[in-house]
Amino acid sequence: MQENEPGLFDLDGVSEVRHEEPLITDQQVDSIREAFANARIMSMEERQEIIESCTVRSVANIRELQAREVRRVLKRINDRKNSKGPDTGSSWDNRDEDTWIDKL
Repeated sequence: MQENEPGLFDLDGVSEVRHEEPLITDQQVDSIREAFANARIMSMEERQEIIESCTVRSVANIRELQAREVRRVLKRINDRKNSKGPDTGSSWDNRDEDTWIDKL
């Protein structure tokens, strides 16, 4: 096949289609704020840290979230609320049960 012959996938005439992700709705904003309040997470820095850990990008305002990210944020808040121990320390320090070494 030569360069000047039409190809099966002649993409020169195709315009780039851009799909915008829908932004968060007012109802979703309210549900995130309610989840933070129920989990007793009041610090704006801690809230931002949780949100950014879910989005893996910088988020200056909750309204910058995309609708598809809300479920992950709510799950992370719920997990934090239901966690038994502190978020700091190693997995060894935060283990739930005694090991055979502890039983000696």
